[in-house]
Amino acid sequence: MFAYCFQSLTTLNFTSSLRFLYSMSQSEHTGHQSRYRFPALEAILDISIAAEYLRHQVDKACAPLDINGGQYAILRLLKRSYPEGMSRTEIVKNLIEKTTDVTRQIDSLEKKGLAERIRIKEDRRLSLAKITPAGMEVMEKVDPLFFAMLAEISKTIDEEECKQLSMLCKKMYSTSNEQHR
Repeated sequence: MFAYCFQSLTTLNFTSSLRFLYSMSQSEHTGHQSRYRFPALEAILDISIAAEYLRHQVDKACAPLDINGGQYAILRLLKRSYPEGMSRTEIVKNLIEKTTDVTRQIDSLEKKGLAERIRIKEDRRLSLAKITPAGMEVMEKVDPLFFAMLAEISKTIDEEECKQLSMLCKKMYSTSNEQHR
């Protein structure tokens, strides 16, 4: 059942998944702190809710520059790969949050003049995305906004708690990575 519940997180939309998991896992109130029968399920839900909250905060930080968090992540990669650029496949491979709309995000960045596509002479089907000077300017302006967002988050969760949370998350996904090898 746990595997089925976890699978629902990836196949249903986020809100529907949370409602489904909540209804499947809510236990009778027994005086126990947790509302869930499975502590791992509660952890997954809390991590998912926190991730959604953080995505929203990144989007808010980027909004004054007319980009979203996904576009910010792509621009960050393109800035790192400057001046060579990256293929769509390389971008997807290097993104922390894997998404299916990378092409749409690059299209949007291109329309805004923040990125450009260069066709490869040897293979016209392949293109590289490159950051433009305007994209570089946006990246310079986004850093203070991003740091202000981090300072705001640091009012809620202190440095030691951040280290603990990071350690627990790494523990969870490093085990997962070992199982998928």
